[in-house]
Amino acid sequence: MTALDVRASVRRGPVARWRILVPAAGLAVIALVSLVGPFFLVDPLDVGAGDPLSAPSGAHPFGVDQYGMDVLSRVVSAGRIDLLLALSASAIALVVGIPLGAFAGYRGGAWDQGLLRVAESFQAFPTMLLAMGVTLALGPSVPNLVAVIAVVNIPLYMRLARSAVVPLREADFVLAARCAGRSTFQIVRQHIVPNITQVAIAQFSVTCAWAIQVLAGLSFIGIGVRMPTAEWGSMIRQGTDHMVTGQWWLSVFPGLAILLTVLALNQIAVAARRWGGPS
Repeated sequence: MTALDVRASVRRGPVARWRILVPAAGLAVIALVSLVGPFFLVDPLDVGAGDPLSAPSGAHPFGVDQYGMDVLSRVVSAGRIDLLLALSASAIALVVGIPLGAFAGYRGGAWDQGLLRVAESFQAFPTMLLAMGVTLALGPSVPNLVAVIAVVNIPLYMRLARSAVVPLREADFVLAARCAGRSTFQIVRQHIVPNITQVAIAQFSVTCAWAIQVLAGLSFIGIGVRMPTAEWGSMIRQGTDHMVTGQWWLSVFPGLAILLTVLALNQIAVAARRWGGPS
């Protein structure tokens, strides 16, 4: 066994598995609570759930907001919205960007340069400003938010796939597939894309974390998900006016929800890279 084999074995050992299982379990708990929690809690839109601005108590563990709505119920309900929108947008970006980048990297020439220039044009703008501009142009609706986050991330997946595919163009298994008469589409789909799955999974987790932050940011400035719909960013915004008067729970609990979710997603991405990446 070579030194490289030893290092790879260590990376894939029990420690490496725990590095990805722990954050994955944490994310699964967050997703499960967001999915089934609303069935066991009060209506997140019920303005009569408690006395406005009541502090956390046994009846309302996360307190009550300025409208009389239960903060715990709204934090849990917002998790369903944020996770669904982030996963949907990231999945669209992955499904569109990876094949385009893989095809461009494999074909080279005008296809490669054309798609690369398009990706660079999008990435020339700060992503948050680009998301804000497109959202303002299209209007702050849920489908538009998903489309905006997806479009902003497609160039990232294109460049990621292209950089992974270019070294594989002359690999032995690709040359063998060409000699066997496989079409470009078949080679890309059957031989190229499967070899960049691990990189795509790691990036998908990062994209989901980024999407949640962008969604919260857009909602915080008033062009994302709007009240009275529960969303973590808009809840933080609604609570900022009351922080100075001591009602910290309005912003702290949705902020913690974002922190824990993004941390779990980022740790999954780090563990996925270490699982098979270089030492």
